[in-house]
Amino acid sequence: MKILAALLVAAMVFFSYLLFDRYMEEKRRRASLKLRIAPDGSSRSGDSTEALVTLEAEPSAGVKALSRLLKLLGVNVDEAVRKLEPKFGQAGINSPDAPIQYLFFQRIASIFLFFIALVLLMSSNSEQAMFHKACGVFVGAAALCGPHLWLKNRVDHRAKLLQRAFPDTLDLLLICVESGLALDAALNRVCTELGRAYPEMTAELNRTRLELALINDRVRALMNLGERTNMVAFRSLVAALIQSERFGTSLTDTLRVLSEDFRLQRLSHAEAKAARLPVLLTIPLIFLLMPAFLLIVLGPAIVSFVHSGGPVTGK
Repeated sequence: MKILAALLVAAMVFFSYLLFDRYMEEKRRRASLKLRIAPDGSSRSGDSTEALVTLEAEPSAGVKALSRLLKLLGVNVDEAVRKLEPKFGQAGINSPDAPIQYLFFQRIASIFLFFIALVLLMSSNSEQAMFHKACGVFVGAAALCGPHLWLKNRVDHRAKLLQRAFPDTLDLLLICVESGLALDAALNRVCTELGRAYPEMTAELNRTRLELALINDRVRALMNLGERTNMVAFRSLVAALIQSERFGTSLTDTLRVLSEDFRLQRLSHAEAKAARLPVLLTIPLIFLLMPAFLLIVLGPAIVSFVHSGGPVTGK
């Protein structure tokens, strides 16, 4: 057990160093970008600063060391990171450190965790053998399935939040465009208004707004929004914006049609969830409420029957 405790302490120290190294790297980058974002001292959205930091971020020194270690072990880091970046983008994690840290945990740390799980499962000479075995099963499951389940849960959770915020965002964007604002100014206004209500949506639109300003190809910047979210609603919006950029079509009419369509979709989705309630309530009604109801209705009759000397008493 001493070896196990030493391994856990070493792992905690190592990951604490990675977190501290990443914090200092982001702090230095924010300081260097502060004047570029607001050179006159005017106030800008904090999400804009964060989005610009992630646009120009590079892996920190500690993560570069992890990358070299993975390459020494035969892992094709560049190819693996290229495949993981879309998933992390869909999860809202734009840090360049995240894919490499994910690979490290999946390819190296999980092996050590699996070894710790085996040690816990084989400890049978103590009074807490059952507790150790339960911990071993939990650690082993975390080593085998933990990274994949964690990333999938982040992607699904963020998709639900973006799907919920999309109709309101589209309505506000339509109002801004109808009032005469250009696309960049409309996105800025939408981010300002929705920063508290929908922070995930604000982060996505802020990143898109900065890409429109920094990348020469505006179509590529808009397509990045659809690729990061990987949702039908955002791809429809991106297609409308690209059509307006290329052919000069009326963006107001297109956004109005999209807004009405997704409003109806959200209403139909709410109606479908409401229609499922009777089916979902059937099981609790049968197994929880019905026994109590039968006991209340038949209980007095059963008690009277027993006290009257019926067959239940054996007389």
